[in-house]
Amino acid sequence: MIRRGGVGRFLSPRMRLLFARIIVVVGILLGLIAILTGRWGLLFAGIIIVGLGAAFGPARRRGG
Repeated sequence: MIRRGGVGRFLSPRMRLLFARIIVVVGILLGLIAILTGRWGLLFAGIIIVGLGAAFGPARRRGG
């Protein structure tokens, strides 16, 4: 069996959850800045980033 070296550690459930939380926080901050400054493009980008962060969350983990 071939081991993937550092890739397995990078994609561990704990690291995926950490990255998901960071991505969601960045998206929320971007959305908040967009609302305060009135820039609708940034708000749209923030919503997309929050969605990407949610896709990385623990509910998306596949068994195996």
